[in-house]
Amino acid sequence: MATKLKKSKAFQMRWKAIGVLLFFACAMSIFFCNVVAVNISKEWNRDVINADTVYDTQEFHSLFSKALDQAVLADIHYQNEARIEAGETVDREELISGFKRYYGIMDGVITGNTEINETYDGLIIYGTIPESLQGNLKEYQELVESRLPSYYKMYIQRQLDEYKSSIRYLEELRNFLYYVEDEKGNLIGGNASKGEIDEADRTLVLSAGFSSDHLGDTAYYFDAYSNPVLEQSNYKFYGAIRDPLLPGDAFYDMGQDFSYAKQSLPALFGVFFVSLLGAVACLIHLIRVTGQKERYGKVQFMVVDRIYNEVHFLLVFLYAVASTMVATVLIETILQGTVQFWSYVFATMLGVLYLSAVAIGLSYVLSVSRQVKDRSFFRNTWISVSIRRMSELFTGKTFRGWMVIVMLCYGLGNCALMGAIVLAPLYGYPKIAIPFGIGLLLFNVFCMYLFIRALRSLKEIMVSVKESAKGNFSYALDLNKISPSFLNFAEDVANIQEGFKNAVDDAVKGERMKAELITNVSHDLKTPLTSIISYVDLLKKEKLENERAGAYVEVLHEKSYRLKQLIEDLIEASKASSGNLTVEKMRVDYKQLTLQAMGEMEDKTEAMGLVFKVSCEEPVFIDADGGHMWRILENLLSNVIKYSMPNSRVYVDIFKMDGYGVLVMKNISAAPIDFDETRLTERFVRGDESRTTEGSGLGLSITQSLAEIQGGTFGIQVDGDLFKSIVSIPLWVDEEEDIEEE
Repeated sequence: MATKLKKSKAFQMRWKAIGVLLFFACAMSIFFCNVVAVNISKEWNRDVINADTVYDTQEFHSLFSKALDQAVLADIHYQNEARIEAGETVDREELISGFKRYYGIMDGVITGNTEINETYDGLIIYGTIPESLQGNLKEYQELVESRLPSYYKMYIQRQLDEYKSSIRYLEELRNFLYYVEDEKGNLIGGNASKGEIDEADRTLVLSAGFSSDHLGDTAYYFDAYSNPVLEQSNYKFYGAIRDPLLPGDAFYDMGQDFSYAKQSLPALFGVFFVSLLGAVACLIHLIRVTGQKERYGKVQFMVVDRIYNEVHFLLVFLYAVASTMVATVLIETILQGTVQFWSYVFATMLGVLYLSAVAIGLSYVLSVSRQVKDRSFFRNTWISVSIRRMSELFTGKTFRGWMVIVMLCYGLGNCALMGAIVLAPLYGYPKIAIPFGIGLLLFNVFCMYLFIRALRSLKEIMVSVKESAKGNFSYALDLNKISPSFLNFAEDVANIQEGFKNAVDDAVKGERMKAELITNVSHDLKTPLTSIISYVDLLKKEKLENERAGAYVEVLHEKSYRLKQLIEDLIEASKASSGNLTVEKMRVDYKQLTLQAMGEMEDKTEAMGLVFKVSCEEPVFIDADGGHMWRILENLLSNVIKYSMPNSRVYVDIFKMDGYGVLVMKNISAAPIDFDETRLTERFVRGDESRTTEGSGLGLSITQSLAEIQGGTFGIQVDGDLFKSIVSIPLWVDEEEDIEEE
């Protein structure tokens, strides 16, 4: 029985995973219950809890107020279309101010001394208009006479549209009943008789001096509702709402929504509490089984358990505060939002934030549980670790600790001997001071010996580090000559040297193997490629009657020669990088060699429309290999032809600087240079990332290697779309020039 309990299924990984999934399922259920509660609160506030019927809710009062406003507007303010068309409902001040605002007329001297007539088609001048404003007066008068009648008709039409809209709105309401009468009791308007309203249970009476509210259990309109049109008239308004509501209008839909929300509250609270209990049960289960594969088994830690508990708690607390603030803002935004789409977006963001907070909280609780089980909770605190590390200073395991112990021993030894020398005569034993003095001298001599030995050990370590800096990783540090205080340091230096040596050996070996592989494969490819080229040349000499076959042979001829060039580039790049190329330096005219290379490629440059501008004020002779320099110039010119903007200029500057002959070739790139230019000197890297142009990506790499084996340098600079290639080669120095300089 004990064995079965020890190997309980609850500790198996799948049951742990099921517990986590159930926990998050309960957490999500809690979240959705809160989301539904927030939506209900957004629509009904607390009325869904406090109000017994929809008639006592704020939403019902707002809808009823809207219906009242429309009824007052239609039956008291406008009354009928004839009255509107006759202009009896026109607000003169509103009409004139709207006209001025529509046409941008500012009040001033002219408007102050004039008045628009009653028919709204002319001006009446009362005062004196200055001579300087007569033109403006005429312009204003023409505007009133020509535009105001049209604006007046627009104003009347807007009132008609507003009246018809109110009538249509009232006709759609089946549950809203009203009746309007004047001070003499005459019927003015409405959709029900006075008797029907008197028989209704939920009624409302409004007038300028009297109000009565029997719509709900609490009076609302007596203090809250006001309508200036009704208050300025002598009419009395009788309103009522049906109970029960008939289907077919906004009041009925509101009543149905209220009933659904009211009935869903018990189920919502029930799901919430059940989910809460389920989440607590899953959390207790996970705390019980976390970190163990069997009951009372060894606790296995996770990466998060390495964080100091104080730091872990602080991070969780800060995240909880931040997430609470963000969640509050999101909830307020959802409650105040009017666009349904953004409400869904913010609700999704709130759900992600909630799930992340739940996951972080669960991770923290389980981490604490694992450490409590292992009894290492306090040992994994920053305070505990700091105390342990301070105690290591006095164990000799670290250099700092060893030095602290040595200094303490040296100081205490000197203090003890000096104290004995000083106190011995005072207590009547002056002869004892002499042995203590000799002991003090011997003690300091011994300490000096240890100090010098430590300095010698430090010197040995410094020599070893210096040799490593020079690249001499074969220098061995003799650990037997190192004092104990520097032994750990010396071992670390020796391990670093050994690691560097192994890394360099591996890198050299790998580079050698890579160069040999490229060379061997290239040589092996050249033999069959030579045969292919030969047979393709033979096919070209044959008279092929099929034109398509001839085109195929041309493609084979072009691609085979391109492959041959690529193989030759690979061989040359391998030789250049490994230093296997021979260099025969001579006196080379930098300018003439450049012009000759440009002449060899004149056909290609003219096809691209490139114009070369060469600048070389004085002869520049360099100490270089002519063949290698020819290949460098050929690569640079090929690069210019491939990537320059057609019909542009290429500038070539040759000059002397700091003992070097410098060639700067500048061209405008056809494509934007939006990459790191330093990578262009690497192998197989091209400026055309799509690799639609011809080339192997080895040209600039070969150029750099050829320049370096001649003692020069090669660099690239990019300024916008301006591409610069810079080749610096040592200048040629004659013996006679050396003598003159001396």
